[in-house]
Amino acid sequence: MSDEIKKVDEIVAEEKAPEVPTSEPPVDTPAAPVAAEEAPKVAEEGVAAADATAAPAEGDAAAAAPEEKKKSGGVARRFTFNKRWGKHRDAEAATPKEPEAPKDPKEDVLGWIAQQIPQAVHKANFQVIDWVQKTAIPEEGDRKTIPGKDQATTRNQFLGFFKDGDVLVKLANALQPGAVEVATAEENADAAAQKEVQKKNIDAFGTWAQQALGTETAPVTSDDLLEKGKAGYSAVFQTLWQLGVGAKEKFDKEGFNVDTIVQLANSVVKSGLLNTILGFFRRSRQSTAAVDEPKDDAAAAAAGEGEAAKEEGATGEVTDTADEPVAVKQETSAPAAVAAN
Repeated sequence: MSDEIKKVDEIVAEEKAPEVPTSEPPVDTPAAPVAAEEAPKVAEEGVAAADATAAPAEGDAAAAAPEEKKKSGGVARRFTFNKRWGKHRDAEAATPKEPEAPKDPKEDVLGWIAQQIPQAVHKANFQVIDWVQKTAIPEEGDRKTIPGKDQATTRNQFLGFFKDGDVLVKLANALQPGAVEVATAEENADAAAQKEVQKKNIDAFGTWAQQALGTETAPVTSDDLLEKGKAGYSAVFQTLWQLGVGAKEKFDKEGFNVDTIVQLANSVVKSGLLNTILGFFRRSRQSTAAVDEPKDDAAAAAAGEGEAAKEEGATGEVTDTADEPVAVKQETSAPAAVAAN
């Protein structure tokens, strides 16, 4: 009985109410007011701290975004400012471009040449060479054959014709007698000596053309004809063209008719367009005939076989069977067959 009383006392002691505190509770003291000058600094520090905590979160989210796209099978595309895509491209396609106005060969011959097709340029090259030769060399038998086919000279042929400089200095002296001193090579001169003579003649012509045309520098140099290749074509053609156009006014010599050359170039353009159209129909007709030919051959072969079969059935004879093997049936008597076995 005493043990039970002890246990009850222990339980009561454990469940005993807590003691009431005897000390006074703490008092909250208000914080000192921040000065007016320090308030913005405190606010800026708070914003900076918030941005610093938010930046890593945004960086982590941005880094996680491509990983999620890669995991899901998507492709991350980079934004581009290229205006040729999207709406800008469609807007450019919708706005029609104005055609370039035709150039006047009397004022801008290089611009006019740039607007022509190659065949038209070849026609103009031939006409310029023809005028140069007729002006520089009076005797027809002394003139060289103009390169090209059907009165059409390519750019390379045009440059090659004036490469030695001989015709150029003769042209200068024909337009203005005694204007240029002609350099000549010795009879047994090597290639290097001949090239040096060519340079002297071309440079002499360029110096004279500079004075005749009133340009600041020589319009033609030896490099244009001997070193630059097709890149020197513009300088040579423009110089000769200007001399031909102004021959009557400056030297009282007959020049070439610009309108005639333009008409020849235009006729080449029209004939070229017509040939293109005719070539298209000609090719289409040939392709149609090529498709129909196998069918005709097969039909003819079938018809031939049918006629041969009809003839064979009507006459009972077969012709042209010399090359075919003939099966011969051999009959043997019974004793011979037994002996053979």
